[in-house]
Amino acid sequence: MQVFLGDTVTLNKGETYITGPVSGVVLDDRRELERVYIEGIDQAFYMSRHWKFVEEENEEEWDEEN
Repeated sequence: MQVFLGDTVTLNKGETYITGPVSGVVLDDRRELERVYIEGIDQAFYMSRHWKFVEEENEEEWDEEN
């Protein structure tokens, strides 16, 4: 998945979902996504801490459930 500044994304970890525009990204030494920042939230979401992006098809299923 490609992530660009300004893209609206949904992150998931367990029962928690966060949706918002990307305000920053940081890559690790292998040039893979290490963490992502969401506009209006000061803390970063680290991929190593099991945050996952919700793909559009899964996002529709989540919307139907709620």
